[in-house]
Amino acid sequence: MEFRHNLRALHTFETVSRHLSVSAAAAELGVTQSAVSHQLRLLAEIVGERLFQKSGRGIALTDAGRDLAQRLQPAFAEIHRSLAETIGGSRNRLRLAVCSSFATAWLVPRIRSFYAAHPDIDLQIMMYAQDPELTDAMGDAFVTTLPRDPGYHAQLLWPELLVPVVSSALIDGKSEFNYITTELLPGRIGSDWHAYARHGGRADLVPADDRWLFASHYIVALDMVRLGLGAALLPDFLVAREIKSGSLRLLHDATLPTLEDYHLCIKESRRSEPALDALVQWFRQEVPKPNGAQRTGRLRLVQP
Repeated sequence: MEFRHNLRALHTFETVSRHLSVSAAAAELGVTQSAVSHQLRLLAEIVGERLFQKSGRGIALTDAGRDLAQRLQPAFAEIHRSLAETIGGSRNRLRLAVCSSFATAWLVPRIRSFYAAHPDIDLQIMMYAQDPELTDAMGDAFVTTLPRDPGYHAQLLWPELLVPVVSSALIDGKSEFNYITTELLPGRIGSDWHAYARHGGRADLVPADDRWLFASHYIVALDMVRLGLGAALLPDFLVAREIKSGSLRLLHDATLPTLEDYHLCIKESRRSEPALDALVQWFRQEVPKPNGAQRTGRLRLVQP
């Protein structure tokens, strides 16, 4: 059976693959959940593959479903853009995929000015824990520390510099406390602190017994620091406000460059699209001019 006779099933699948929810897809499509399920069963029979599987209380894509979704999502996104341009649609949808720490500490405190300047753009901020694959299926623009994908323009936003911080309430009257590491792989446990100790000339900033507390992400480590569980090495922009307010304190003012810097990545072939160009220009306006302290040296306190 030819697929052009089953566009409804393909459209239904593409919608469910974005939401990973039959009910949310039904709401977007304006149909019943049973109608969505019927179209999914029809498409599964056509392709001869299971496209979804149960995952806890929800659903997840199978390998076959993921492959199909990666092809259909950019295709339907292009159809949506073409229709909007043809009929003079007044709004643009723009999906910005960004890591959690950069989103909460750098992007969100500044985003009001983008909304004010571009009320016609529906900016969807999508947070991720690990750098996603750069494809139209995942987003229209990406803030990532891996800007090397061919066909993508990469604009440096912010160099990642780590600083050692601890709760002011914990350090007062204490000379010893726990150390929190975000390096969890065997053979690399605590390597962030060991690298900082060498870089800053502070051999004392590592636990003598090599005992650590562990956090897989900067956001988790920051919450642990706030609760007084120990000290952590965190990006300077993530802790600048709390250092300035006095709730967190620096153990040393040297900054450690990780070389995993944050870049805005946009597909070269799409840079001329008005919504994406507006996003690029906004980032350029918000990013401060580089200075010598942005790669090495002492902490620069930048208000998020």
